[in-house]
Amino acid sequence: MFRSLSIVAALAVAAATLVPQAAAQAGPVADPLPAPAPSGVGVRLQEIARLPQSSTTPAAGDSRLKQYNRVNYLGEIPDGSGRFYVPDMNGKMYTLNRDGSGQRTYLDVRSAIGANFHNHQGLGSGFGFVAFHPQFASNGKFYTAHTEAKDALKNRTPDLPSPNSVVHGVITEWTASNPKAAAFSGTRRELLRIGFAMYLHGFQEIGFGPDNLLYLAVGDGGIGYRSDVPQDVKVPQGKILRIDPAGTNSGNKKYGIPPSNPFLGRPGALAELYAIGMRDPYRFSWDSGGTRKMLLGHIGEKVVESVYEVKPGANLGWGQREGHLTYRRDDPKCQLYPLPADDAKFGYTYPVAGFDHNRPGGGCGDSGNALIGGFVYRGTAIPSLQGKYVYGEGVKGLLYYAEEKDMRAGAPIAKTFELAVYDSAGKRTTMQSLAGKSRVDLRFGTDAAGELYVLAKANGKIWKVTGTVATQQACDSGSDVVSGVTGAGDWKPVSPSRWRFPGNEVVLSKAGAARPGPKRPNEYAVVTKGPAFGNVTVDAQVRLDTPVSQKDRDVVIVFGYQSDTRFYYAHLSSDNKIYPHNGIFLVDNADRVRIDDQWNGSVGAAPAVTDMKWHRVRISHCADTGAIAVYVDGSSQPLMTATNTVLKSGRVGFGSFDNVGRVADLRITGKAASVRAEASPEVSPGIASAVVHHYDFEHPATDPKKEDDLGRADSRTPISLINGGAAMRVQDGAFPGSRTSMQLKQVRPNNKSNDDWKAGVYSSSGVSSMKAFGKARGMSIMTWVKITGEAPARNSNSSGTSDFYGAIGIAGVLSGDSDGHAARALLETENHDGAMRLIALGRRVDGGDKQFFVANADWKTLLPLNKWVFLAGTFDFDNGTIGLYVDGKAVEGTYAVKGDPWKINGAPEPDVTSATNPRGIKIGGSHPQNNRETNACNCRLDGLMFLDRAVSADEVRGQYEWVTTGRR
Repeated sequence: MFRSLSIVAALAVAAATLVPQAAAQAGPVADPLPAPAPSGVGVRLQEIARLPQSSTTPAAGDSRLKQYNRVNYLGEIPDGSGRFYVPDMNGKMYTLNRDGSGQRTYLDVRSAIGANFHNHQGLGSGFGFVAFHPQFASNGKFYTAHTEAKDALKNRTPDLPSPNSVVHGVITEWTASNPKAAAFSGTRRELLRIGFAMYLHGFQEIGFGPDNLLYLAVGDGGIGYRSDVPQDVKVPQGKILRIDPAGTNSGNKKYGIPPSNPFLGRPGALAELYAIGMRDPYRFSWDSGGTRKMLLGHIGEKVVESVYEVKPGANLGWGQREGHLTYRRDDPKCQLYPLPADDAKFGYTYPVAGFDHNRPGGGCGDSGNALIGGFVYRGTAIPSLQGKYVYGEGVKGLLYYAEEKDMRAGAPIAKTFELAVYDSAGKRTTMQSLAGKSRVDLRFGTDAAGELYVLAKANGKIWKVTGTVATQQACDSGSDVVSGVTGAGDWKPVSPSRWRFPGNEVVLSKAGAARPGPKRPNEYAVVTKGPAFGNVTVDAQVRLDTPVSQKDRDVVIVFGYQSDTRFYYAHLSSDNKIYPHNGIFLVDNADRVRIDDQWNGSVGAAPAVTDMKWHRVRISHCADTGAIAVYVDGSSQPLMTATNTVLKSGRVGFGSFDNVGRVADLRITGKAASVRAEASPEVSPGIASAVVHHYDFEHPATDPKKEDDLGRADSRTPISLINGGAAMRVQDGAFPGSRTSMQLKQVRPNNKSNDDWKAGVYSSSGVSSMKAFGKARGMSIMTWVKITGEAPARNSNSSGTSDFYGAIGIAGVLSGDSDGHAARALLETENHDGAMRLIALGRRVDGGDKQFFVANADWKTLLPLNKWVFLAGTFDFDNGTIGLYVDGKAVEGTYAVKGDPWKINGAPEPDVTSATNPRGIKIGGSHPQNNRETNACNCRLDGLMFLDRAVSADEVRGQYEWVTTGRR
């Protein structure tokens, strides 16, 4: 019954559309290039170094220049020493060993140049680049590019035409007296000076080619968008120059003109020109394989970011062309247009790879995109990257590749694939996470062996690419199969009246309507036959029955379904330009959140369903790693990918937001999920079955401001790290094997505010995933705690500076009617009878009385400052007892309330808590909805667990010994 398209034919059509062609139509091109496709591959990055922090002089007004430093490249000095060199645009060149050790300043260009050195205006200003002579070991020569202003504009004359200059770019030759020395000592001479009309697009990369000549990438000075400068062969701006530093036949007699330069002898043309027609030729490299081709990463103006194969005499067209399309200076929407019918006569060179950042409906301004050229990988350590040109998007830090064999001038534009990012431990991450900022400022480097490195100005770090990871790694796929699900008894629809089950397919015949609660598909049905699945592969045929002439048509496949407000779904839509369409989404007791890698803020993966035909869909979900992939029509490359670990298991379904459609040939293959998740190795076997919620603060959820729950698969409840977000995770593990804990603290002790660092989750209607604590006979709380500051904290709700809170909130489960403060079970310190004491507090019935177990010892003895302590409280609601434990030992104490506050005497039996779901978890203070500050805790927590029974004293001691003595 498969009715899939011919993939070969589809690819052929797609490839043909990427060949620059003349066209008669005058309208703008809506989508110049396809979005980079998921590659199914990720690169593993090993941090090797962090270079010193630096700043511009004077301080820059442009926030984009205010990074940790401005490291711009990594290379290896060609002398066999194994030393790396790294230029920082703020002025210094550093050297370091291969492993990142031995960092030192080799040359301070800013100090050598003096007051005219300019680095505080323009993204390319400062010490831009360095190139070592191939014979540096014997001649000691290397070359730098930097910018100058101030008196240089009055006292120094550019060597080549430079009208209206506001800044100079300077190429300098440095000669080391001793090439082996750890720091530069020697002489310098100026080779070439060029002026630029704006503080933009000056000298970019400089480097020696295979011919041992020096190539200079010269930007258009920021004026090519409104002038003919890039096409004017009489000026150097917007060009690549090629010179011989050892020669003297140039106009200024300081360098030579290679006799093979392609513009040599052309009337009016500069002899230095090698290629023309460029805006911002930012990075170039030569393939060290047999081709020796020069590949240039070129940053676009409006829409297209391009990689070019640059041959002698090439004209990349800027000023008239952007990428493979026509540029119009006067277009108010900053869009690009088809090529004119007579385009061939111009002889422009068009891109061999790239991507776009088109804005729907056009739009001008800095789009926050910049193509950063890289290298064809010819190293030996990573065979899976062999022959791939690895490049990236610099602002967001995205990594891409295209196959070098497909990157040929005049051929169709090679397809670009996105590389996922993994840390050294093999955990999926992003460059933004590794860099610690949304603006990464990604750069590339390579060593003498051809191995790759990436750098980020955001935090000044360098990572080596050490290997690749299959993003859809094989996981234990299991052999459980569910198929033949076509009867009404096999499905549970949201609205049964909207569905038909004719026998060979399942039909959503009437569109659903929006329902109360979080935003999610309006109508779907879930397969009830067979088990819920952990790792799962879903194969199906789907069809959209709503005409695609109507906008935004869709069907969805649900997976990981746990409840009506907790599941994943793949949205297969005819539109990829609005947030809710054509992506992978998570519904987690809140509005759906987009999690696919392809969404860039305005455009997602190519539309999955654009007609009313049957389409073959496969969804792979590896719950072990969180890897999700969606394949359409038999493609070996996923259309969409995501990584998310929130939902570890669930059921499968089909539906739509507000359209009609059908599904057939549904087959679910995978590993049946157990009700309880496999316990973490940090949990002793004796209590593992009782652990409902577990937080180790080493597992960020999709949003790094949330912590994932490692507890039961059917009770996962991520908590919010309130006010501090990801910064609340600190490198301070409480016990062997733990790396990270959570910092709680009072931010402004003397100000009434809601900015204290705390954590938790809250819902006024109850948190359904915490149902284990409704009608519960007992509960337990365990956590490691370290007091790190003033305790108790100052009362920020009071005007008195000597007024302190009467309690220190540690952790608890809220009651079913709580306003964010009242708890069903709680660990805290509280003022009792005039003294602060460590207590365990429980409340069996919503609105009923609470009972306290109060430790006899001074609380500071039990929880000393700056020392990790294992704290546990047990609450047996049926027997009316509370236990309090420190480091596995019972704490002596007394009950604060006499009589029977829990009302356990008499029928009915057993005695349980109210049937309501708790309204949440509070950690480090009351009111996790963050509407009030109370009982702040200046402390750290680790290994926090909530259990659904009152464990025994032996079990508490067993858990303590499990993590402290290595018994696990």
